Amino acid sequence: MNALLSELGKTLVTRWLSYLVPTGLLFLGAAGTGAVLGHARWYDLPAVIDRIDELAASPDERSLGAALAVAAGTVLLATGAGLLVRALGGAVDRLWLGSWPRGLGRLATRLRERRAARWAAADERAREAWRRHAATRAALPPGGAGPDDAEPARRVAERDRICLVPPRRPTWIGDRVDAADRRVLTAYGLDLAAAWPRLWLLVPEETRAELRTARRSYDAAAQLVAWSLLYLALAAWWWPALLVAATTFTVGIRRGRAAMDAFCALAESAVDLHARDLATALGLPYEGPLRAPTGRRITHHLRKDI
Repeated sequence: MNALLSELGKTLVTRWLSYLVPTGLLFLGAAGTGAVLGHARWYDLPAVIDRIDELAASPDERSLGAALAVAAGTVLLATGAGLLVRALGGAVDRLWLGSWPRGLGRLATRLRERRAARWAAADERAREAWRRHAATRAALPPGGAGPDDAEPARRVAERDRICLVPPRRPTWIGDRVDAADRRVLTAYGLDLAAAWPRLWLLVPEETRAELRTARRSYDAAAQLVAWSLLYLALAAWWWPALLVAATTFTVGIRRGRAAMDAFCALAESAVDLHARDLATALGLPYEGPLRAPTGRRITHHLRKDI
């Protein structure tokens, strides 16, 4: 166990250094550039080079000890910035999932109601499109070509881009996770929160690897949004950082949504393909595909409190 913990520690240090330090150094470079140039001379990059040359020519900076101290301090600052971003990334994750603090409760309620209203309107448009489709089909003579399904399908796709089920969270990502839970519960009677730890032990390693990849992509997107917050703060004295903040924020949001959508789709697929294995492993025999009664028996067996 000690050897395992030691090896894990080496792996964690390697991953931290390979991720935190380069991105932290990039931010420190931007911060140093902003400190030299400010708003007035935001474009004057030669001035940054001149400032670096001045520092390098300083007698106090020529000793080996001073150079090592500067290098060590730079790495520590870069690592500190990276660790701060990891913490901010956790806060971004909680906001994305809809776990908002009480102080933002009113805003969360308004966003949730807005999403629910948009979904209801899109759902009504989809239903109306299918009603018109059915009426057109009913009016056709026997043997006539059926109407095109493109318009109803487009309306359904518009509704599903908001949420796959009626929204209950203030954010798209929160509703996507909630939709996975509700769809599995509706289709199979299975509580995904209770079943997932056991199901994880049964799925093949290839499936676990795909899920880990999607989760890492999601975490990286949350940290990218966290970096945008630091660059937004930097924009207070060097406005080009605002462009970096806007870009990283937009890319982070898009990547976060795509990664969570992929993760939830993979999780639902794992249930579709391996829920029967879970029932068999628990000694709950049945015939045919998994149905809601069997899923409810699995849930009752796993929850232990219902």
